[in-house]
Formats: sequence, structure tokens, C-alpha cells
Amino acid sequence: MVRSMAVVLIPVAFVAGLVGLLRPSSEAVRDVEWAPALESAREAASYDLVGPQSVPEGWTATRVAYEAGASTEDRVWRMSFVTDEGAYLGLVQRAGDAEAIVRRELPDFEVDGVWRQGGQEWTRLVEAGARDPDVALVVERDDSVVILIGSGDYSDLEAFSASLR
Repeated sequence: MVRSMAVVLIPVAFVAGLVGLLRPSSEAVRDVEWAPALESAREAASYDLVGPQSVPEGWTATRVAYEAGASTEDRVWRMSFVTDEGAYLGLVQRAGDAEAIVRRELPDFEVDGVWRQGGQEWTRLVEAGARDPDVALVVERDDSVVILIGSGDYSDLEAFSASLR
């Protein structure tokens, strides 16, 4: 009986090991060309889109999308990055009422103060009740609201905000 089990289990173990080696890791980060997508989205957008002039060495863009909706409030600009330290950083920009946008995009966040940079006042928010909370910065512009969200600390978001144009 042991010999019969070995005859069955050895090929199964071999196939399982082979599949494990050949399958791409779910941890692999897909790198997206963000600069051309930003320029293309700026042409299509009904408000002034922001984006970084550059990103630090080692950062990987994982998502860049301008979602065109039926109305201006339905149109949203999104960028996501993974930093060289493995932290997440995202940008969301949409037109409309700032409070409604924050409730929609950051439903579990609460105000954590204010940060001023370059003549702009950004509202700091932190994820309420989380063991390892995400943080966010929000600024209201003339034509839209910009949200920066990250899994690191405020310093990553603040540095990123300085590069936005």
C-alpha cells in the first residue's frame, strides 16, 4: 500500500512543484508608462489634471487611468505607485463638491490636521480604526479636488505633492 501511495504522490508532487515554479508571482508589480498616459488624459479632461514632473528612482507606476463619465463629476483621474520601500501611493482627482468626494474616496478616514505647502493648504486625513492606518492629503483646487493616499506616512505624500504640476 505504501508503494502504491508513492507511485501516486510522486508525480502529483512533481507537477505541483513545476506549476509553482512556472506560475508568475502575484506579488510581481506591473510597471506602467505614466508620463504618456498623463499627457493623453490632459487632452481629454475637462479640468486641469495634475501629475508629477518626475518620480523618485525605484518607484513603479502600477495604474494610470482617466475614467471618462457622463458628467464632469463622473470623470476621475487616478495614478498609483509603489515606492522603492514597497509602500503604496495613489492620486485621485475629480471635479465636484470636496466633502462628497472625500466621503466617496475615503469613507473610513477622519481629519488629522492641516499641512501647508507652496501656498496651498492640504487637509491631512488618517484611516480611522485601522491597525496600520493609511494616510491621505486633500486639497481643493479651483476646478477639482486632489487626493493623495498612501500606506506610508505623511512625508511620502508631502514630497510627492511638491512634484505635482
